[in-house]
Amino acid sequence: MFKIVNGNMLEELDKMEENSVGSIVTDPPYEINFMGKDWDNAGVAFSAETWKKCLRVLKPGGYLLSFAAARTQHRIACAIEDAGFEIRDTIMWLYGSGMPKSMNIGKKVLKDIEEQLREQGVTDIQWKE
Repeated sequence: MFKIVNGNMLEELDKMEENSVGSIVTDPPYEINFMGKDWDNAGVAFSAETWKKCLRVLKPGGYLLSFAAARTQHRIACAIEDAGFEIRDTIMWLYGSGMPKSMNIGKKVLKDIEEQLREQGVTDIQWKE
């Protein structure tokens, strides 16, 4: 039987019996202060106390899968480990977003030089490959 619990994890875990859960899959706040939102800056994910509550309800041999931001995953991993979990594996989802595309610096330098030459009146500019 599967049961999905949706709510504040700290409150919901307190309601659960010890050794009653086979696995926990969670996506806690990433603690990166996303867009200045308070919910993403609560400190809950970096607290070993949070993860001790998870360990309490897990059955022996149960597992925890927690999502984290790439730049702060090490902090969540340390808090999980400090709570008593053994870190076995790490799954990383690496992606780019909001970043500029890569730039060919050589072409950029030539373009800047060309602009400077044109400002000085040079019109016939030919680059050798």
